[in-house]
Amino acid sequence: MIVIRVAVEVKPEEVGAFVNHLQQEMAGVKQFAGCERFHLYTDVQDTNKFLLYEEWATAENFQAYRTSDFFEENSKKLHGMMAGEPDSAYFEASVVG
Repeated sequence: MIVIRVAVEVKPEEVGAFVNHLQQEMAGVKQFAGCERFHLYTDVQDTNKFLLYEEWATAENFQAYRTSDFFEENSKKLHGMMAGEPDSAYFEASVVG
């Protein structure tokens, strides 16, 4: 399993539009093969900051989503709402220890 963590800061005037867009986008993302989780969380100390948490069955499943027209179109819309570049991290999910 691949776990994706994306931290993003959104322009204050775009927070509502950002959340609404991602809520609509989630239904489409969950239709991609291997998408097991796709959730958006709000920072408890700064409501302009968000965490997108994704789980994909395989790296190939995630790559198929990431190289899709769907991803490209939504990324263009969301990037205009962001106050900077997203901070992404990718993990191979396995129990450690």
